[in-house]
Amino acid sequence: MDSHTLLSEFKRFMKQEKGKLLALSITFAILIFLVQLIPFGKHYIAENFTDKDKNKTETSIENPAIFEVYIEYETGSVFTNTLLLEEAMKTDSHILAAEKETGIEISDLLDKEDETGYVKTARDRGTLGASRNEASNIWVVSAKVGTEQENLEVINYFYNLYQEQAIDLLENKPYYILSEPRVLSDDELKSPETPVEQDMTGVLSIKNLVLYAVIAVLGGTVLSTILLLFIPFTKKKIQYAFNYSWNEDDTFILLLHLEKNELEKVVMVPATASKLFLIQEAASLDQLTDLQNKATQLQIEESIVNLDTTTTVEEVIILIQPNITDKAWYNQQRELLKIYQAPLKIIQLND
Repeated sequence: MDSHTLLSEFKRFMKQEKGKLLALSITFAILIFLVQLIPFGKHYIAENFTDKDKNKTETSIENPAIFEVYIEYETGSVFTNTLLLEEAMKTDSHILAAEKETGIEISDLLDKEDETGYVKTARDRGTLGASRNEASNIWVVSAKVGTEQENLEVINYFYNLYQEQAIDLLENKPYYILSEPRVLSDDELKSPETPVEQDMTGVLSIKNLVLYAVIAVLGGTVLSTILLLFIPFTKKKIQYAFNYSWNEDDTFILLLHLEKNELEKVVMVPATASKLFLIQEAASLDQLTDLQNKATQLQIEESIVNLDTTTTVEEVIILIQPNITDKAWYNQQRELLKIYQAPLKIIQLND
């Protein structure tokens, strides 16, 4: 099928199915939008209807507290291993000591991260961690255990560990503490250059809603278009040119029903040939009488089965009428036409 035919038929498809397309697009868009909100719903349920007896899980997580440090190897090269540094900080002895000194539960939060498969990123290291600025190689040690005051108390404990050189991993590594513990402000967290990203699971923002809406509209339109394009392939009647096949050697012509003169020209040229004109329902074509009167060498049949075996055929014309012509009838005619070594012209006459 050439691109011009495909484009013409797709435009006709969109015009004829615009009502169904709009209705299905809206339906699919709503469903897709709601599916995207499921994680937020689960988070809301988890926060409000589970673990009610656990005071710690009921505490909202506020802005994290941080301090900054620069770490090197003895050779002078930059230390860059995030997992090793975090493992050295989050040993059982350090966590238990931090909980004892601050009175804040940390191990439960760390266990919950493991159980839920908390996804960490370069700048979101969860409850307790360290992230490295790749440009400056400065490490940001952060704590997100609860309120801002609790975050600050926990980060102060680990700040003291660094000051006292109590992190075993750093025993033989030069490091320089660059800032004192502080709580990140809202503006710092919103900045693209924020050293620590806040976990936004379960938080709906305008940006998220707009993004989800765009995805829903595009997804709904694509899904409804695919569905409506698929339906004609399941029906017995031919609806569009992409519902049936023809060979490269065949001549395919797409006409409008109102183009009476065009149909006559297409059928009659070349005028010298003895033609077989196949149409499934002859009574459905108003121009048929005019064609019979003007084309003396034109034999019209509703099936090649009706053709006398002694008839000479120099050209075969199959007329396709969308929503009238059966696919089975068309395929049968094509199969039986193999006994005639005659060129085939396919005319699709659209409304």
